[in-house]
Formats: sequence, structure tokens, C-alpha cells
Amino acid sequence: MLLREATDEDAEALARLMTEFSGLETGTEQMRRRLERSRGVEHPIVAAVEGRVVGFASLRLGYYLGEDAPYAEVSELFVTAPHRRQGIGRSMMRAMQERAEVAGASSVVVLTDAENGAALSVYRATGFRTFAVALQKWLGQDRPFREHEG
Repeated sequence: MLLREATDEDAEALARLMTEFSGLETGTEQMRRRLERSRGVEHPIVAAVEGRVVGFASLRLGYYLGEDAPYAEVSELFVTAPHRRQGIGRSMMRAMQERAEVAGASSVVVLTDAENGAALSVYRATGFRTFAVALQKWLGQDRPFREHEG
């Protein structure tokens, strides 16, 4: 398994993985635009096995008013089903943490579905602990992801 920086050439593979991850159709050109818009804020990597991209992760870095150190958030993490439970997710999480440390962040945040046991297992195995509750309010009528009641 090889971890490397995601490039524009990975747009097709990233679009395929994002569609599988979110259930929302994501096109190659759409992913190219997302990569371009997020450059300098998002720092994506891909995991490749035998030359095929089978996972991706992205670290969001930026400054904010609450602290002098940059804010670091793992904004994406996904591994295709046939390649799960092989340490790829944990390797990507370690890479995200290393990048955050190099950038001077004092911590790393990750958000996930409260019922995503597999993701929670990976995050906890790499040292993450629950510290907050995340709430979301959709702006407009379109809600691409399912809502949680409560």
C-alpha cells in the first residue's frame, strides 16, 4: 500500500470513491473543481494498492480566532469495502496527524456519523476521544445526507 499526495490526475478515482462514500453522484470534472477550490485549505492524500486508488483522506488546515495554532480537521476518510480492515484507514489517520503536527496544530478534530461504528473504531484506535457534540442546520431545501433526529 502506498500513501501519496492526491493530484489533479486522481480526480476520476476520487470522484468514484466520493460517490461510493456519500451515495451522491460525483463527476470527474466536479472533483477537479473541488480539488482546485480547496487547494491550500484541504490537503488530500490517496491510498493505492497495486496502482489502484482504494482510499482517500483529507486534512483541513486553517487559522481561527480561538487559538494561535492552526485548526486541523480530518474532513474526509474513506476506504473501499474490499480493502477495509487492512490498516489503510489507520495509516491515513496517522498521516493526517503527522501533517497536522508539522503545520503546528495543537490537536486534530474528526467528525463522523454517530452510528458509524467502523469509523469510530478506527478513530479511537488512533487515539481520538469524544470531546464535543456536532450539530448541523441545512440551509435551503436540499439535504444530500440523511438527517438525525434529536
